[in-house]
Amino acid sequence: MSEESLLNRLRHRAGEKAANPAQYTAKDFQLEVLSQLAEVQTLAESMEKNWLDELKSLRDQRLLKFDSRTLVALGAVVLSVAAYVIQDARNSARQDTEIETTRARVTRLEQIAATNTEGRIRTEAQLQELRDGQGEIKALIQAHDSASRKVHPDK
Repeated sequence: MSEESLLNRLRHRAGEKAANPAQYTAKDFQLEVLSQLAEVQTLAESMEKNWLDELKSLRDQRLLKFDSRTLVALGAVVLSVAAYVIQDARNSARQDTEIETTRARVTRLEQIAATNTEGRIRTEAQLQELRDGQGEIKALIQAHDSASRKVHPDK
């Protein structure tokens, strides 16, 4: 198993998990990390067998020798970093979703405010027309009263 195929599997799994964040639990994460650690340990042991001959020849050059425990520890560090990256991606996706939801709500509230403003302006115009109509009616009533007083001065 090459590093590239391992990274592709991690990316593929990260994509699967990001698509369905509600079902992913801490226990799932722990099981995933343990299975990946087992894969890394198997890979490390096979690499140790293959590299054993090379390491013997390189021993004369005083290069460092990596045993399986060191490789497993390095793999654990890599998996931990990958887990942080996956968690950050999940948080970013959740935040992006919340931002889009908030934007939609703000847009809807702006639409409601615009509708309310239009209604208020219409209502104020209608009230002004009613006041003007009342003024005309008062003027007519006053004209009628003054005309009736001229016709009937007794009152």
